[in-house]
Formats: sequence, C-alpha cells, structure tokens
Amino acid sequence: MKTEINLLPKLWLVPESISIRLGREAGPQRAMFEDGHLLIILHQIPKPDEHQRKAALFWRNPEGEWKSNLQGHGLASLNEHLRGFDTRLTDLENAENHANTAIEYHSVLEEIAPVLRTSRGLHRAMQQAREFLKSERELINLRDQAAGIERTAELLLQDAQFGLNFTVARQAEAQAITARQMSATAHRLNLLAAFFLPMTALASIFGMDVHSTVSDSPVNFWLILASGLLLGLFVMSLLMKKE
Repeated sequence: MKTEINLLPKLWLVPESISIRLGREAGPQRAMFEDGHLLIILHQIPKPDEHQRKAALFWRNPEGEWKSNLQGHGLASLNEHLRGFDTRLTDLENAENHANTAIEYHSVLEEIAPVLRTSRGLHRAMQQAREFLKSERELINLRDQAAGIERTAELLLQDAQFGLNFTVARQAEAQAITARQMSATAHRLNLLAAFFLPMTALASIFGMDVHSTVSDSPVNFWLILASGLLLGLFVMSLLMKKE
C-alpha cells in the first residue's frame, strides 16, 4: 500500500497511487484523492529569505480520520495552520500601519510577497480538496478561510505598495521644494553680486596706491560711487531680464 518516500511520515498508510506521485520535496500546493484517501499538500508559512518550502501534510483516510505532520490532531491541525496565516498577516498589517520610511515599507513588502504567493496556493489546494470530498462540510469553511487569507494578503500588499509610493513621492516633493528654495537663494545672491560688482571693481582700481587728481577730489569720489551703483543696477537688470 505504501512506498518509502521521505516526504510522508512512515506510519501513514497512503495508497501507492498517491505516494508514487510525490517526490522528496513538497512541490506545488495541491490535493490528491485516491480510493477514499485525501492528501492535502500545503506549505508552511514562509520566511522572507526562505527559498525552500517546508511541507505541511494533511491526510484523511476513508474512515474520516485526519492526520498531519504538524503539531495537533485531526482537522484541528489544519485549522491551526490557517490561523497561523491570519496571525502573520495581522503582524504584517501592524508593521505596515507603523511604517513611515521607504526602508520600513520595503521590509514589509519583502515579508508579504512570499506569504501572498503561499496563500494563493493554499486557496487553490483547499478548493481542490473541497471538490474531491464534498461530503466533508468542514472543508467548505476551511476553503472560505483560505480565500479570506489570500484576499487579506493581496490588500495588505497593495496598501504597502501605495504607502511606499506615497513616501517616495513625498520625499521627492520635499527635495524639489528644497531645490527651488536653494535656486531662489542663489539667484538673489547673484543679483547682489551683480549690483556690487562694478562698485567693487571701481573701488579696487581707485584704491590702488597711485595718486590721481580724479580720485583725490571729493566731488569725483561721489561721481565714481554713483557710477558704480548705476553700473550695478544696469548689470542686475540684465540678469533679471535674462531670468
């Protein structure tokens, strides 16, 4: 009745028609039904950097007895497995609500993505199990619970993506405002430099240690100062027109 396969517990008397379809790894999440035996192959809740999926196996024999390779007995173990997804999504939702920076949102997205992929396979496998064994009413509730887990994970992923996009846009807007302020400040400094440049040049020229009747006259001093101011206004007006 049973072939020696590492994936299945040794004490499980699973029909060979099911066991020969299994490999050493879990593979995709799915349900198998042969000769009254139902085997549901699921994945345990993945971690962000965990690439190899660990199998969560649930077997129902023709007598209606459930067994699992996880802790717990019967359908209670399958219920606990689904509740684990609810708990993980609740923790991720709290982390998403408290996220304020792009790094925090990215960390949440890294954890949500594998959970969402696993929840999709979970829902698909529970739907298959429900179709194989329509007499098991509890599978309807479990299938619906799996659908709710998938939906919650999808919404949480969207919320985290929206939060990340908003944070990035807000930071870009703040940087643009700062850039405009710096540009305006630089422009004002350029205008001041243009205004005082001619006067500074004239002061430098006439401030040299060269005696001249032009610079020694008080009247000429004021004429030179006025000329420098007029030239500064002229240069500043040219810059303003150019802007």
